[in-house]
Amino acid sequence: MATQLLMAKDPAEAIGSKTASAAFIAGGTEVNRLGSDIAAKADTLISLKKCSGLADIRKEDGCLTIGSMCTFQQLIESDDVPAYLKEAAHFMASRTKRNMATIGGNIAAARSDSYLIPALHAAGAVLNICCKEGECASVAIADYLDEQDKYTDALIVSVSVPTDIVLVSKRYANTAQSHAVLTASAALRDGGLHMAGAVKNVGILHFCDLEKAFMDDPDISEDAIVKMVRECTGLHTSDDMFGSDDYKRYLIGVTVYDLHRQLRGKEV
Repeated sequence: MATQLLMAKDPAEAIGSKTASAAFIAGGTEVNRLGSDIAAKADTLISLKKCSGLADIRKEDGCLTIGSMCTFQQLIESDDVPAYLKEAAHFMASRTKRNMATIGGNIAAARSDSYLIPALHAAGAVLNICCKEGECASVAIADYLDEQDKYTDALIVSVSVPTDIVLVSKRYANTAQSHAVLTASAALRDGGLHMAGAVKNVGILHFCDLEKAFMDDPDISEDAIVKMVRECTGLHTSDDMFGSDDYKRYLIGVTVYDLHRQLRGKEV
C-alpha cells in the first residue's frame, strides 16, 4: 500500500524518482479506482500534476502534439484537437472524470475497455517517452502496447497524432457509464486502412486480417467478415458477464464492417 506521495516538478525529477516500488499518478482516475492494484502494490506514488510542460497542445508539421497530462476535457475543448479524438474523449460520459483523466494515464493503463487507445492506434499515434536512463524516444503506440513491460519505468511525455486523416469509431456499452464490451476505430491514412479495437476482458486488438480483407475486396459482404471473425483462432474471446464468445465475435464483425462502410462514404 502506498504510504508516500512525491510531487515531481518536472519530467526529469519524476523519472529520477521512479523505482520498482513506485508508480506514477496522473489524474488519479485509474490509480484510485475501486479494485485497482496499482496503489496497493506501490509504496510510493509520484504525482505528475505539477510537472512543467506536460499539459501543452501544439501544432507542428501537420501533426498535433498533446502533453500527457492533458485531460479528456481539455481535448474536447481545444480548437486544435481533431474531431475523431474529441469523439473518443466523449466516450467518457462523466464530465467530472473527464476533468481528471489524462491522455497519458489512459494509454499507460492500457485497459481492455480503453476510451482512447483504439482511435489512437488506428490513427498511428506516436508516443514521446522518457526512460529512467535519461534517454527519450518516439515509439508508435502499437509498438508500445506490444512491448509495454519494456516501458514499465518510462514516462509518456506527449502523444503526437495526425490531424488530416479520416477516422471513425464506435463504442458498445449497456449505459454511457458502463464498461464498454467493444470500442473500435478505423482510419484511412498513409494510403491504407487501419483498424483497432478494445474488447473487454480480451485486450487491445489490431484487426490486421480484417484490414487485408477489406483492402483485397472493398465490396466484401458483412456475412463474409462475420464468418472470418467467428472462425479466427487467434482471437481469444470467452463467455463472461459482458456477453458470450459468439456475441463478441459477431459484434466485432458487424462493427468493423460498418466502420469500413462509413469510411468509404467519407472518401473524396
